[in-house]
Amino acid sequence: MKKYITSERSNLFEPNVYISVAVKITGLISAENAKKAIEFAYMANEATMSKIVLEENGDTYYEKVEASGCKIFFDNRDMKFIINESDKLPFAINKGELVRSYIISESQGITLLIHAHHLVGDGKSILILISDILDRLAGKALTYKPMTLIDKEYLIGKAKLPLGVKLFVKNINRKWAKTGRAFTWDDYYTIHKKYWGNHSSDFEIETYSADEMKKDCKNGVTLNSLLIAKMLKEFPESKIVGIPLSIREDNKSMSNQTSGISLKYRYNPQKSFEKNLTRIHKRIYKLLGDKNTKYFVLLFVAELCPSLIDSVLLQTHGCYQNKLSEKMANVMGYTSKNGPDLGVTNLTRIDIPGDFGNFKVSDMLFIPPKVSYSRQVIGVSTFGDKLTVCWHRMKIENPSKGL
Repeated sequence: MKKYITSERSNLFEPNVYISVAVKITGLISAENAKKAIEFAYMANEATMSKIVLEENGDTYYEKVEASGCKIFFDNRDMKFIINESDKLPFAINKGELVRSYIISESQGITLLIHAHHLVGDGKSILILISDILDRLAGKALTYKPMTLIDKEYLIGKAKLPLGVKLFVKNINRKWAKTGRAFTWDDYYTIHKKYWGNHSSDFEIETYSADEMKKDCKNGVTLNSLLIAKMLKEFPESKIVGIPLSIREDNKSMSNQTSGISLKYRYNPQKSFEKNLTRIHKRIYKLLGDKNTKYFVLLFVAELCPSLIDSVLLQTHGCYQNKLSEKMANVMGYTSKNGPDLGVTNLTRIDIPGDFGNFKVSDMLFIPPKVSYSRQVIGVSTFGDKLTVCWHRMKIENPSKGL
């Protein structure tokens, strides 16, 4: 049975949709044993034992492979340099290369860096892969885990698109059938080359005590709301925050199980921080309380013609021109007019043990996807009492060639 890509289709031609997680491991652990553990972890997940097939009509699906196309490297260079180099090299997802694992040897252990394409799964999926690697290093047997995809069948009963939106999508799809076309792997590599020809990745890390930060969360306000308020205060010109949401019903499957909401709010410097924070928190939870809003992005994308979604990315990055694609780029928030100024992805508390007997996990770092149409993105994760905020930004290397 073919597992078609629907709700996550926008990840196919997005040139900057890579997730990174770094794990610092100390103790009796060798780089070669780590390599073997990664190989077993790849084999234990359908997502890392699949390739992406793009048919002539534009349909796309996961297809199982006999040997994983995911890669493993020994590399002792600076982590930022490794990520930048990996960013610029397109993932051969049509050959099953959905993950690159880097083993960095250190004096008291290793750092394991996972750099992954979003089509292999969301941030929590990467934690599932890491958990498998650690369990295998500890001598445990692994269980094969199939993918659970978010498709139309999954969404039935969860929520519904408004009738007006359904009619809009139906009309747009009909127009696209007349003026559009399907795209190929050549287009996939072209958009990646164009984007990364003048961009480079950069990130900064801030660490806090989770318990100390929670002291600022009064009257039921969450850490997530607090961080978003701080971010909006720092960038008062911003007015839209994209917030990915986990809709997972299990923590076993490597796959994309996220939706998202857009918070529209401009920080008011005439009001106190606490007043802004309260308003932000209320708006977020009002959005979360509406299931149609919570699932809207998934439902909307799942109804659009797949190749039309591809065209929006290609249009945005100057690799294709079509008036309908241009219109949809505005509708879908891929332009400066309607796009998110900020993005916040919170993995919350990482549920991975720190002590494995012969070795320990002493630190973990989550570097969120810096999707090409957002300006500032932060990734938040908590391991033990350490809350880490990663600011993921882009540097324009050749401004004259900028988009």
